[in-house]
Amino acid sequence: MGNIKILHTADLHLASAFKGLPPHMGQLRRRDLMQTLARLTDICRHKQTDLLLITGDLWEQENITRPLVDFVADQFRKIPATRVLIAPGQADGKYEDSFYSHYPWPENVHIFSGEMSSLMLPHLNLRVYGMAWGANAAPSPDWSQLAGAASEDSQKLIIAYGNPESLTIPQWLVNLNNLAYIALGGAHRHIIWGEKAWDPGCPEPLDFSCSGIYGALTGTIGDTIALEFMPTSSRQFHQLEINVDNCSNLEEVAGEIEQKLAQLDAHRDLFELSLTGTRPQGEWDMSKLQQMLTALYVSIQDETETYYDVKALETEHSRGVLGKYITAVKGADCDEKIIKQALALGLDVLLSGRVAPW
Repeated sequence: MGNIKILHTADLHLASAFKGLPPHMGQLRRRDLMQTLARLTDICRHKQTDLLLITGDLWEQENITRPLVDFVADQFRKIPATRVLIAPGQADGKYEDSFYSHYPWPENVHIFSGEMSSLMLPHLNLRVYGMAWGANAAPSPDWSQLAGAASEDSQKLIIAYGNPESLTIPQWLVNLNNLAYIALGGAHRHIIWGEKAWDPGCPEPLDFSCSGIYGALTGTIGDTIALEFMPTSSRQFHQLEINVDNCSNLEEVAGEIEQKLAQLDAHRDLFELSLTGTRPQGEWDMSKLQQMLTALYVSIQDETETYYDVKALETEHSRGVLGKYITAVKGADCDEKIIKQALALGLDVLLSGRVAPW
């Protein structure tokens, strides 16, 4: 078998709503995704890649627009020597009203639809088997189509959204001598499912559950699989826990945060901070704290403990409004975190007459 140059990507999620971010940051991240697709096609051109494999969720069907599809098609037109093969996934499934069905795609683009079908690429001596995710469920591939593949001269490539279990990939198929590669998608993280089955994960992180480096796979398949994980993400999402026990005021808390962010790229990346420990006495205003920070984007979760001695206050004011409030909140059928926040906010109001917004 000869070697074939590929770039394998999945789960780009163009047009993502980024619901967990404010509108301006969602707009920035959507622009990042478009720029990442442009970088991937540039890599294909510079490396003279034979195949660009996209295994699902290129975009989000509910948010996609014609201008964005025009942009995608323009990127593919930049690489006429690279064959673009797309297996739609859950987010971009090939429905009747999809742009996958009703759009003048460039000649180098092939989009698999419905049940498994095959495409012969004579110049690569390669037959590609692909399928699309169903409208409501994972596909049920008929792998018997490949039962006689071992006796054929051409190499075999499988492209699909899913994993070996969801696609019920049989072991005899994996053992075929002329099986070059199984390109999978949907895991969101880079996973090597087996010797010949790989998932590149997302080229860009999508939310704060996606920590670390994200990228695509590039290299050759054929006689041997020689693929490398290539970082492509323009930004990272970070979740950090910051203890404020040693801080005596809001300014020192801001300084502690800035010190932590200085170890990373605060002007490029996005951060979700969890403040823990006993908060300092005095002003405790999360909106003001955020204004003190110089990072691109910081979300703050206040999980600090109040500096009040709640037990002593409950005993001392057992007959008054303060004591009754503490008893009522502690006895509420709520999450412990909510109870702590309610105590801190209520005690601030009752003891100092001010409200510190979260």
